[in-house]
Amino acid sequence: MSKPLATKRSTPLSETALRGCFSAAGTGRLVRIEMNGAKYREILDENLFQSTQDPRLGHRFTFQQDNVPKHTDKTMQEWLRDKSLNVLEWPSQSPDLNPI
Repeated sequence: MSKPLATKRSTPLSETALRGCFSAAGTGRLVRIEMNGAKYREILDENLFQSTQDPRLGHRFTFQQDNVPKHTDKTMQEWLRDKSLNVLEWPSQSPDLNPI
């Protein structure tokens, strides 16, 4: 009988990702990028608040993201606090429930 292969889960330093936003009134920008923590914050700086300027989306919103390391690191948590964003709490190790 052969032994099962050992597996190790790792998070890549960079990955290709699509980022976007939506509300009941419509959609914001969809952006394709090579992603790491610094790039993630840069994209939010350049696109998140621009999308909320669309009158269909409104200025009151809840920000949702999963718990991958680039979303939960200390630098990102400080950025979210500095921007006074209302962030949806998300369970760690949850299945992908992202509606996008």
